[in-house]
Amino acid sequence: MKWFRIIVLILTLGFNDMQTMVAQKAWALDQCIHYAWDNNFSVHNQELGVKIRQTDFRQAKNDLLPSLTLQSSFNQNYGRSIDPTTNTYIDVQFFNNGYGVGSSVDLFNGFMKLNTIDMQRLNFEAEKNRLQQVRNEVAFTVINSYFDVLLQQGLSVIARENYQLSRNQLDYTTKFVELGRKPGTDLLETEANLAADSFLLVQSVHLLEQATLGLKYQMNYPVADSLVVDTLVPSIFSGTMDTLSMDELFRAASVALPDLTYARNQLKAAKKAVQISKGAFSPSLGFYAGWSSLYTETDRDNSNQIIPFSDQMTNNSNEYLSLGVEIPLFSKFSKYTSLSKSKLKYQQAKIQYEDVSYKLQMGVEKSLTDWRSARAEYESSLSQLAKSKKAYDAAEKKLDKGLINIIEFYIQKNKWVRAKTEVLRTGLQVLLKERYIRFLMTGSLLGEVGNQGH
Repeated sequence: MKWFRIIVLILTLGFNDMQTMVAQKAWALDQCIHYAWDNNFSVHNQELGVKIRQTDFRQAKNDLLPSLTLQSSFNQNYGRSIDPTTNTYIDVQFFNNGYGVGSSVDLFNGFMKLNTIDMQRLNFEAEKNRLQQVRNEVAFTVINSYFDVLLQQGLSVIARENYQLSRNQLDYTTKFVELGRKPGTDLLETEANLAADSFLLVQSVHLLEQATLGLKYQMNYPVADSLVVDTLVPSIFSGTMDTLSMDELFRAASVALPDLTYARNQLKAAKKAVQISKGAFSPSLGFYAGWSSLYTETDRDNSNQIIPFSDQMTNNSNEYLSLGVEIPLFSKFSKYTSLSKSKLKYQQAKIQYEDVSYKLQMGVEKSLTDWRSARAEYESSLSQLAKSKKAYDAAEKKLDKGLINIIEFYIQKNKWVRAKTEVLRTGLQVLLKERYIRFLMTGSLLGEVGNQGH
């Protein structure tokens, strides 16, 4: 890309010297994004949310299984009580204990459990979509901070070059003033200009430090550790965007991005919640089975001896099988309230889905407009840079010949500096907007699409 070559040309004018001062490997943009994903608290918290939803989904399926319970009781009776053997009142002290196993399974409950499984599955999918949204949000903040560092680095390089030019101009003017070929006012003007450029250089270094600190914050990077970013940001778009239409980009973004899928899954889950609330009005059918037995000191043989434990377990054994039907008649209107709330939440989910769809469509249109505007601004800045460079070279020659004064020379010099600044700013904007459009098309903010889920 034409603008990529120009940006690299500007950025590498002084970045090599800057990076050799720090014996550390430069961080590429993708590396910064991966580091942020691995260390961001919001991402970790959302990952736990996904696991919670997965647990809910698993439990919803487990609820189809029969229940199984084991019961046991140990009783010491005193005074007047009922004899478990004869079911009559006795007035003696005795010990007894019982054992039981019970099982039950729902045969029908208005399809509430099946709908709950579907709802929890959709909630699980929606939570995974939300995780991807959070990862994208974190990646966006890192990308913006990364490009801000690149911008401030470029501005720092330009400020240093501008300061060096002013230093050279001061040496040049000082010699000519000493020879009497230029007035002393030119020297004063040159010194003032050097002081202003010195201030801008110090300011640019400070802004670069702030930008780097901002990137560390977005990455959750140790503040005390140094961080050097890779200044070469290649184009990642493999194809032409000139003929890309808004409809094509919107269709691609609807599939590639998690936003619309997240809203759609929430809408489907809300619909399942309505069906679950309706199922609560249906009769339920259950199957029950169990076994129980009893040991007691009052169970004696003809010799008035306590019958052994194993014999009592066999003699007192009881098994049962049963079908149960439950028909809800009145529950203080709680079921009606639950149904009304689920319907309202479904309406909310519909509105949310429409809102997300509209915002995505508007975002797609804005991204294309912004990219085309950024490219136009960049191409204009390139033309301005070429013209201002020629004007600066001409002004420098005229100053040597005394055809213009020092103030007129500095006017041309400042225009050239501003032109370089605009090429840097607009060029980085083109790369930033280009990356966002590729994100809309593929769902990835990384240089390599396949690494998005790392």
